Amino acid sequence: MVLPDDNLAALDVLDGAEKGFTLSVLDSSPDCIKLLEMDGRLSFMNSNGMCAMEIDNFADVAGAEWPVMWPKASHDALAHAMDEARDGRSRRFEAFCPTAKGTPRWWDVTVSPVRAPDGRVMRILACSRDVTDIVKARKLLQEQAAQLQAEVALKNEALARQKVLLGEIDHRVKNSFAAVIALLRMQARIHADVDAGALIGDAANRISTLSRVHEQLHLDPESGFVTLADYAAALTQDLGQALNAQVDFTDRLPRDLRVNPSQAAAIGQLLAELIGNAIKHGGKDRRTMIAVDLSAQDDRLTLRVMDDGPGLPDDFDPDSAAGLGMQICQIYAQQMGGALTFGASPMGGAAFDVDIQLDANSVGFA
Repeated sequence: MVLPDDNLAALDVLDGAEKGFTLSVLDSSPDCIKLLEMDGRLSFMNSNGMCAMEIDNFADVAGAEWPVMWPKASHDALAHAMDEARDGRSRRFEAFCPTAKGTPRWWDVTVSPVRAPDGRVMRILACSRDVTDIVKARKLLQEQAAQLQAEVALKNEALARQKVLLGEIDHRVKNSFAAVIALLRMQARIHADVDAGALIGDAANRISTLSRVHEQLHLDPESGFVTLADYAAALTQDLGQALNAQVDFTDRLPRDLRVNPSQAAAIGQLLAELIGNAIKHGGKDRRTMIAVDLSAQDDRLTLRVMDDGPGLPDDFDPDSAAGLGMQICQIYAQQMGGALTFGASPMGGAAFDVDIQLDANSVGFA
């Protein structure tokens, strides 16, 4: 690189009492520092700036119009910055400009006025800092962010399609449950005077409990849990309507208590069997009144079903009961670490209590 033949030319440009000090400061800067005349022609460039711009001889660019050294895409920004400097204001911008030898570079440029002792703008100072690495890193991050955003958009689209598909499946399953339950209950009414009718009705009630589990999961598919209070209330209402009985439901459960589908189905089967059993033995010529109560303490759930029927015989023993419903209740209670107890109801009929343990690994809270 050939420096100007005589630094005195630069010193003449840099008017002031400490010209030598000023020149040394400018040459020590890693930035490309240029002095422009008011018409935009280049009159000085520091040595490090010549290195950065890959200019071998200052004479090759001395007196050149500064914007000519830039691509046309940057000319408007340069012209605006010089106009601002002429009016006494500074301007900063970022632009692309290759070196004299064609090496691509990005520059952070600050254009400022140089004032005479009387305050008049006499020249323009342009300082360009090489920010190529920063710009490349920023562009890489932007590309990666755009790619990530595109991937997220694709995943969201796939999830949306999956949600629609699952919704359609859930709708079909729900309709299938409803059709099977309706068909079974119709057959139960047709054969109400024979034992088969009762068995068909029991099957309809058991399928109804599974349908309610499915519906509760559909309301909150992402959690994988069933809200126990809502599920039990809806199920008891369904059973009361289907079996033509008045079923009053109360609960003292935490509103955010949820159980997994397996325990929900088991609890539903217990409710269905006990309610069905109360109606079956409550008398054919009357509308049975039933009260269902659920309460929870720590990890224990207590389920009570009471009725206003004739009550239990003195020799009643659930272990020796021949009915399938009572056997199911016994099995579910034992599987869930609990027990089935019975006695007289304050309503005048029978009362059954089931105390079970909620699985700590399957209980969720909203």
